[in-house]
Amino acid sequence: MDATERLQKMKTIRDFEICSLEIMSNHAKSYFSAGACSKTTPRENEEAFHRYRIRPRVLRDVSNTEMSCEILDSSVSCPIGIDPVGLHVLAHEEAESATVKACCKEDCVFILSSSASRDIKTVANEVSGLSEVHPVLWMQTYIHKDRSVTMDIIRKAEAFGFSAIVVTVDSPNGGLWRKVIPEDFFKVITTKMPILPRLPRYLEDASVTFEDLKWIIQNSKLPIIAKGILSGEDAKKAVEIGVSAIIVSNHGGRLIERVVSTIDVLEEIVDAVSNSTVEVYIDGGIRSGSDVFISLALGAKAAFIGRPSIWGLSVDGENGVKKVLQILKEELLLTMQLAGASTIEDIKRSMVVKI
Repeated sequence: MDATERLQKMKTIRDFEICSLEIMSNHAKSYFSAGACSKTTPRENEEAFHRYRIRPRVLRDVSNTEMSCEILDSSVSCPIGIDPVGLHVLAHEEAESATVKACCKEDCVFILSSSASRDIKTVANEVSGLSEVHPVLWMQTYIHKDRSVTMDIIRKAEAFGFSAIVVTVDSPNGGLWRKVIPEDFFKVITTKMPILPRLPRYLEDASVTFEDLKWIIQNSKLPIIAKGILSGEDAKKAVEIGVSAIIVSNHGGRLIERVVSTIDVLEEIVDAVSNSTVEVYIDGGIRSGSDVFISLALGAKAAFIGRPSIWGLSVDGENGVKKVLQILKEELLLTMQLAGASTIEDIKRSMVVKI
C-alpha cells in the first residue's frame, strides 16, 4: 500500500497513530513515543480528557459557524497549532519542511523546535514564497548553559520572520524519557544529522530561574511565551516578569513520571492570569476536535498538537500533516455546532462539566 492509499484510509487521529507506529523505524518509534520511564504518562494526558463531558446548548443558529480567531495578534483559521517536536526527519525525509508547509497552508500556528532537523532559515524559506499564505511561525528554545546559543537562536528567529519565541521552562535536566530509548540513539542521530551539534549537551541547565527568563524577555524584540508551566503560582510569576503567553504543558509526559495532566490544571492557570492580557494555550493528549473544544471551554486560547503531527508526517509527508489538521478542524467545527457555539467566543465554561 502506497502513501496515497494509506492516507485515504485515515479518518481519525487514532487511525494515524496506528498506521504510523506500523511504518516508522524502531528509533523513530522510540523517540516519538517515549514517556517518562513508560508510555503511561503520555497516555494519562489523553485519558484526562475523558473526565470531562460536553454539555450542549440547543436551538441556536449555528448555520454560519466560524473557527477563525487571533492568537497573539496573528489571524489564523482556527485555535489549533503544531507544537515544537524535534527530529522530524526520523518520521519522513522531508522533515520540518513538509510539516511547516502543511501547517501554513492550513493557516495554523507552527512552532519550530530548536532540536529540529532543518535550520531556521530553511524552514522560513519553505513558506516565504507560498501564495495566499501568511505564515505564523514561532521559534522554540531552551535556556542553554551557554546563553549565547539561546541568543543566537532568538536573533535568527527575529531575522527570518518568526513572530514569537517559545521558551521551554520545564527542563532542568533531560528527563526520564531517555531511560527508555535505545542506548545508541544519540550516537546514531548525530552521525546521520551533523547539523544537530546541540543534542544533547546544551539542553540542560539546572541553575535556570525566572531571572533567566526575564533576561530573555529584556533581550528579545519578539513576544516571549513560557512553555511548561503547570501551576498558578508559576503562572503569576511569569506574568510579573513580562511573558506574553503561557503554554500549559508537561512536555508530552516525557520528563516526570505521574506528572499532572495538562487539562486538569488548565483552569487554575487561566484563573491565575485572569487580571492580565497574557494568553494561555495548552498541549498534551489532544486527539480530537472535542478535546480542543473542552480546552477552549476551560479557558485556553489555543490547543497545540505534537505527536499527531508526527503521525501524519510519517504516513504521507506534507499531505499527512494537512489531513491531521483537517480532521481536527472538521471535528471542532461539528462539535461547536452540536454544542450551540457559532464562534470561538461562544464556547463557554458552562458547556463542559467534569465527572
